[in-house]
Amino acid sequence: MRIKRLPESLIRKIAAGEVIHNPSFVLKELVENSLDAQADRIVVEIENGGKNMVRVSDNGIGMTREEALLAIEPYTTSKIESEEDLHRIRTYGFRGEALASIVQVSRTKIVTKTEKDALATQLMIAGGKVEEISETHRDTGTTVEVRDLFFNLPVRRKSLKSSAIELRMCREMFERFVLVRNDVDFVFTSDGKIVHSFPRTQNIFERAILILEDLRKGYITFEEELSGLRIKGIVSSREVTRSSRTGEYFYVNGRFVVSEELHEVLMKVYDLPKRSYPVAVLFIEVNPEELDVNIHPSKIVVKFLNEEKVKKSLEETLKRNLARKWYRSVAYEEISSHALSVAESPSYRWFLVKGKYAVVEVEDGLLFVDLHALHERTIYEEILSKKSWRKRRVKRNITVVLSREEKQKLEEYGFSFQGEEGALKVIEIPEFLTEDVVEEFFRDFPVDEKLKERIALAACKLATKSGEFDEEIASKLLDVFFKKRFERCPHGRPISFKISYEDMDRFFER
Repeated sequence: MRIKRLPESLIRKIAAGEVIHNPSFVLKELVENSLDAQADRIVVEIENGGKNMVRVSDNGIGMTREEALLAIEPYTTSKIESEEDLHRIRTYGFRGEALASIVQVSRTKIVTKTEKDALATQLMIAGGKVEEISETHRDTGTTVEVRDLFFNLPVRRKSLKSSAIELRMCREMFERFVLVRNDVDFVFTSDGKIVHSFPRTQNIFERAILILEDLRKGYITFEEELSGLRIKGIVSSREVTRSSRTGEYFYVNGRFVVSEELHEVLMKVYDLPKRSYPVAVLFIEVNPEELDVNIHPSKIVVKFLNEEKVKKSLEETLKRNLARKWYRSVAYEEISSHALSVAESPSYRWFLVKGKYAVVEVEDGLLFVDLHALHERTIYEEILSKKSWRKRRVKRNITVVLSREEKQKLEEYGFSFQGEEGALKVIEIPEFLTEDVVEEFFRDFPVDEKLKERIALAACKLATKSGEFDEEIASKLLDVFFKKRFERCPHGRPISFKISYEDMDRFFER
């Protein structure tokens, strides 16, 4: 056998195998592209665990026809231009090989539009060959639909796991992004059913509590800067553990990474029994020039220029914060009528912090109140209890499918429809909704399961934004708080927590 150059098509298939291992890696690469395209809403849809289809749609900046055709070629990217750029990577992608790899081993459809284009570009690609170029309609952004992964590599196709396992891996990959990008709306569907729907949250910690249920039993958050690093995290108490590392998430400059070095630091500080692992989401920000992200095909392994400094800083931060022992726990039951029982409003002293929080002096400690969460819950209860909302007419033609019982239930809250059941035209909506969210309100709508969830979303939009509270509004809300004793917002986030004077004495070693 003589040495010879491989055909270009074979080279590309080999390269694709290094980057794309299974449907979850297709999901990863496409979501990274969406985030790099400045999307703030991303919808992931999969079928048969992703083996039949992975579709990612976003509202990012989109691509022109020329850019779309260039994007499916290897080593084409908008992220870097020179060798120096490799030393200061801020984006998720940078090699320009992901999309090119995906189209080589699948049947792919790309629909994309920029803000300036009148029509979207649609590409149909099979095994790396462009079969059709056309124009179609869509809003600004991009949808990439990947079907029949590894259809032209039968052995790789057969090596895929069961649909249930591939689905689990896709969900885990999806959750890695949801945890770090709380500024983005994420939706995940499997075989046409919504599995996850995460609206934007005020901070990263709120997202973590929603996704990692273990944290609700007891957690602590922190955010510090030391030795040129910025470290923040949400971690479980020592009593809250798992039997595997599935609750361990490390992010470096916003990128999820697998790191044995950081894992060792975490385990050293917790000092748990064998086969016990904490739940921890840790974010480390370093100077990009002190980090090499170009050492692994899928970019989930990084190398620190000064690894010992990073390890030492993380260890000090974890030790200091775990020693506080101010663990918070969150009760996540259904909202019930007992929350509305009214007690006498006591006199209290308080002050406002950064337009976000109220710190209240109570008999046995200090009470910290999240005013946005409290305002959300107050509005939510008002919507549920008020049956005579003023109505506004709907200008657009919006049709929904409802049963007679669902229609009657919604009419109690101020909706009006044309028709009795089945496909009904929406005529009027209550004043707590705006017309631009009506279609979202009714998406996949069984009333019993979704009505309170949608009202909670409306309450969130109506509540004063965190950081914008003044003393007058805060004072009125605190009066409500002491009468109603609300424990959590409609999404389940805690409204308050208390530090007892005993805890303070212990912390200050008195």
